Amino acid sequence: MLQCALLSMVMGQQFITIPFAYSSSNSTQPLRLSGPVNSIQFSSEGDVLWLISGRWRMDLNFDNTGNVPREIKNFTATLVVVSADGSITERYELSDFTQDSLTYDNKTKTSSIKGKLTMPSKTQPVENIAVDLKLINKNILTITLDPAKTRDKLGETPIYGIER
Repeated sequence: MLQCALLSMVMGQQFITIPFAYSSSNSTQPLRLSGPVNSIQFSSEGDVLWLISGRWRMDLNFDNTGNVPREIKNFTATLVVVSADGSITERYELSDFTQDSLTYDNKTKTSSIKGKLTMPSKTQPVENIAVDLKLINKNILTITLDPAKTRDKLGETPIYGIER
């Protein structure tokens, strides 16, 4: 439903009335977030396995307040993975994200987005990788992948990125 309102502004001693419209429907506000990835991956014993750098990107639709995300689309990440001793360098892409659920904690301003994605490969892609994305205050991203499918390539701990 579209409602009209009048905005009156005082300019000196003159009043100017400007009509404007706003929607009271539950429309969402889209926002593209992206930034660098810089992370250290550890083994379950606490040893450094991989250094990871790269870029990530996602499109989010928010509620009318612009604070609570409702839907994530087009999440991708390109990663350069280097072994702790520098002897191995690999490149990976995370793509084809599908969202299963999204929760938001108003107290911590943290969105938890669960879904699945694909990691293309030269030999055979790894598909249906369970992922938990956490977006903290629209500034920090953690990517936690199913270690059963990605342990050998990306380690077992969350991958960290920041929004820029």
